[in-house]
Amino acid sequence: MSRLPPADPARDANLASVHEEIRQTRGFVSNALRAIGHAPEGLKHLARLGAYTKYETDLPERMREFSILCAGRRVPYAFHHHSALALQAGIPQSAIDDVGADRVPTSLPPNEQAVARFVFELFSPASVSDATFAEMAKHYTPRQITDVALSATYYSALGTMILAFKVEMESSDVLKTERDWQKTKIEGASRS
Repeated sequence: MSRLPPADPARDANLASVHEEIRQTRGFVSNALRAIGHAPEGLKHLARLGAYTKYETDLPERMREFSILCAGRRVPYAFHHHSALALQAGIPQSAIDDVGADRVPTSLPPNEQAVARFVFELFSPASVSDATFAEMAKHYTPRQITDVALSATYYSALGTMILAFKVEMESSDVLKTERDWQKTKIEGASRS
């Protein structure tokens, strides 16, 4: 059970407005974002960063979801959500399983292994090694490296709050809505 009572958008016009903005960018308001509703202004800014990391980075969809999956690997809520989305984006189940076990998936190509290593090291006490950063620079532009770091940082911050507040997983219907929304976004981007 969640540790905080739900914030009620019917009683707070500011929160209702923020929820509507989130629906416009994601198709629904997740339990993770609802949990932050007691601070509507903070939620608004955090959700905008989340929308950027989810849909507007300079990363291909596969790499975007993979970096998110790596960042959320120790948060069951995030890992559950993004395992399905990563699979839909083309990441093999064996690689998802490796990430869930804190292993860099050696079955993936070197550029994707570099992303996993970068995200894994990003939150370690020593941070990212020179060798890992050099490997990222071989495969990605400075913008893309920054986008991976922004994505990982956003999902790490959100995951920390998810764990602290004991946010409950959505139903399978809501998770399907999330996958369908992503699929629509991917298809729309490929037509552009």
